[in-house]
Amino acid sequence: MKISQNTKTKRISKILGACSLLVVLGLSATACGMVESFGRQTADAWSVTYEVSVTGGTVNGIDDVKYLEAPTRGEVSSETAVGEVATTNDPAKKRSATWQETVMVTAEEEAGVSAAPRAGATATCRVLLDGVKEIAAVTGEPGKPVECAVSTPAFAKK
Repeated sequence: MKISQNTKTKRISKILGACSLLVVLGLSATACGMVESFGRQTADAWSVTYEVSVTGGTVNGIDDVKYLEAPTRGEVSSETAVGEVATTNDPAKKRSATWQETVMVTAEEEAGVSAAPRAGATATCRVLLDGVKEIAAVTGEPGKPVECAVSTPAFAKK
């Protein structure tokens, strides 16, 4: 059986048309992914400082420390568990020490820190924007865990 030149041309045209359609669809999907990625990369994000201070009792460290941070700009906050951490003594106050960690949190996402003080100590947690503006603070009971949680604000519109 002999296939005519016209039939071959039609088959080639169909194959090229299908390939062209796949290329266009692939480029469209790539462009959408690029736009979404660009949106995340340019999302507003805060520098958030978590602070846990302990007074009285044993102040040389805190236990069961967990906090929220964005893995990358524009991402939803996820929990980082660091467990036991050392504190820095406050020379101005006897039997007082502090631990701090600065992370990135996407605007309008959750920020939070929790920790357990050691024997007889009282813990206070704070969440600070740009290391200055306090947006959450909680003082726990002696020897009991403390937790601060808050949604970070949106950036002001210009």
